[in-house]
Amino acid sequence: MDGFARRKEQSKEDIRRAAEELFSRFGADKVSVNDIARKAGVSQATIYNNFGSKEELIHDYRKSIVSGMAGRFREILVWKKSFIEKFEGLLQSWIDVTDRYKIEMENPDTRPPDAINSEIENALREFIKQGKAQGNLRADLSEEAITTYIKFFQQGIANNQVVREKMKRDNKYSQDLFSLFMFGIKGQAG
Repeated sequence: MDGFARRKEQSKEDIRRAAEELFSRFGADKVSVNDIARKAGVSQATIYNNFGSKEELIHDYRKSIVSGMAGRFREILVWKKSFIEKFEGLLQSWIDVTDRYKIEMENPDTRPPDAINSEIENALREFIKQGKAQGNLRADLSEEAITTYIKFFQQGIANNQVVREKMKRDNKYSQDLFSLFMFGIKGQAG
């Protein structure tokens, strides 16, 4: 890679970091290209040359979040822990990401696009297959139904800051929610 290509790539990374910091702090809709340019130490033209538009930069930002989350999900799948502990890890990762990046699943402006979201769904399907193979999930339930159920739970927590905050402070409350959730897909208490 020549010097120009290296500088261009460094500039692109500086823009990504600045955008991530500003978007996660204020929300993408409240941040202007000028704000990002100032934070990254580049001109607005540099942002447009690298990303084409603010919308493309937001898309890149969301794609990076989802890729990171899917990677984290895959890491959790290989933990040497119980299925319940893995499931708690998955949900906690989801909650942490929604908090950090201010993602509201019901809000089309912050929800990751469906095409990107499929990466998370693939990791979730791996988790479900693993759970069924180990006898931790009911074999008679379809993968689609379990996925939908998990999403309802994730979205309910992700979109309710009061619940998220209480889960962070009160481990018993968090454990009780996980237990209630697992009872539905496991078919027995605990």
